[in-house]
Amino acid sequence: MRMTASHKALLGMIVFLLAAKLIEMAARIPFQNPSQQAVFSWRSVIFFVAIALLGSGFAHIVGFPGMWDRQVGNSGRIWAPLAIGIVVGVALLSLDHATGFAHLYAKAFGVSSLSLPFGSQVLFQLFAAVSASILYYLFAVAFAVWFFGTLLLSRHWPSQTFWVVAIVASLWEPLAVAGQHHWALMRLAPLSAGVVGLLVLIYTLDLAAVILFRRFGSTAALILRISAITVWHIIGRV
Repeated sequence: MRMTASHKALLGMIVFLLAAKLIEMAARIPFQNPSQQAVFSWRSVIFFVAIALLGSGFAHIVGFPGMWDRQVGNSGRIWAPLAIGIVVGVALLSLDHATGFAHLYAKAFGVSSLSLPFGSQVLFQLFAAVSASILYYLFAVAFAVWFFGTLLLSRHWPSQTFWVVAIVASLWEPLAVAGQHHWALMRLAPLSAGVVGLLVLIYTLDLAAVILFRRFGSTAALILRISAITVWHIIGRV
């Protein structure tokens, strides 16, 4: 069977995950927390590869564009997500500095900082961005739309189903960031309203990525997240 451009893009994403793991093994990245190391474990890599393949299948079934769909132009697939990601990334970085969120978040894990040396930081954040895009968008959204819209509702109300999934699924990450013992951040932050604003921006980032995924394919969602994270966690830590 002839590979389409979308198949090649999916394969490229999988190759990146595997290559990043091999580089991490060779470079021996000095992780600041066990949760960072867990992200780079072989179990995690295999998990993300598996759900990327599953999510791509569900996305195709429900009619989402492929990763490099010929009917999608680069303005929607690349340039619009890049611009939105940079704007959101600057806003996240500004609020982060205003509230001291990064320091407080690291403190919740018992360390002074979760930042790594620059080269390791770049590799880790790009890997984390790709992994999160696979989990939060490519798999979670595509599977939920398939499960509720196709399996349970027999393709009735497809638009309504998508919007409900988009609104609910986009809550996952900000609630995870603020959840469990990290709710202490809301009390410790010098500007607690700023921390709430930061969580709202994370929600905005995820909701925008889901909408772009539906309209332009998962590459658009991936570029949006990578651009925002590059500004917030890479450029902002230089």
